[in-house]
Amino acid sequence: MNLIIIFLYGVTNLVTSQSNDTFPARILSQQKTISENSDLYLTCSTFGKKSITVYVYLCKEEIAFDKKMQKQDRHDTTFIIQRVKQHHSGNYSCFYSLKNDLPKQASMRGHNIIEILVIANFLPGDISVAGASTVNEGDYVEFRCTLSVTLQTIRECQLIHSYLWRNDSILQVQTFNVSKMEAIFTIQGAAMRDSGHYSCVVLPSTCTKKHEEIYGNNAVILEVKGSLFFQVLISAGVISLIVSLGLGLCLGLWWINKQGSASALCNLSAQIQQEQQAEADNMETEDDESFSTEDEEEQQ
Repeated sequence: MNLIIIFLYGVTNLVTSQSNDTFPARILSQQKTISENSDLYLTCSTFGKKSITVYVYLCKEEIAFDKKMQKQDRHDTTFIIQRVKQHHSGNYSCFYSLKNDLPKQASMRGHNIIEILVIANFLPGDISVAGASTVNEGDYVEFRCTLSVTLQTIRECQLIHSYLWRNDSILQVQTFNVSKMEAIFTIQGAAMRDSGHYSCVVLPSTCTKKHEEIYGNNAVILEVKGSLFFQVLISAGVISLIVSLGLGLCLGLWWINKQGSASALCNLSAQIQQEQQAEADNMETEDDESFSTEDEEEQQ
């Protein structure tokens, strides 16, 4: 039964081909999965099928959309689709004809079909923040980037790149785990400058192997030192502090000395008063004695 169906299909195809002067061709391509904005090369081959000049048609989903003339001595015709987009993904085939005036979008099945998959350069991601969106300085912040669309990668890559954007600039680059469909971005010790609008994108066309080590042509050593301006400021601050401490110490000593001098003056004044009082007492004693002597003399 299957043989009969195949035979009838072949006869029908042959009759159709002969009536339309169209014949199936083979399609070849080294690129089955291609990145967006790359150039796609498709080759239609009529090898062993013709010996005259014909017109080769390139089809997508069995609809012809491009054609080229193939000379008698040629058997391969290459079509180039420049800067492909995602809508170029689909099934491609070829056929050739003796006619140059086939109707636009003529339908014809080729000898074989190849599937072309165009991988997007980037996809907008869905971002969320763990916890509250308002944090304090020094807090730990974690962002989670996910995808809500179907993800296709180059050669079924499981680790691709993703970007964390803040306002209009890329802040971090992180690995997007295809199996978990997420990437985690973190900020250690949030600062005021970290405030802003955050978003994330995923790059399916950039594959990263696990534990892959990537090196440049050379390496440079960067040594970070303190700014001379800040060193001068710090030195000036230290000197000012020392001067302030020294001045305070001197004022303190002066105050202590001043207090000590005042006490000494007080003691000296008290001593002088005591001496004056003693002299006055002595003078009174001498007067009393003199008066006593005169009395005695008068009595005698």
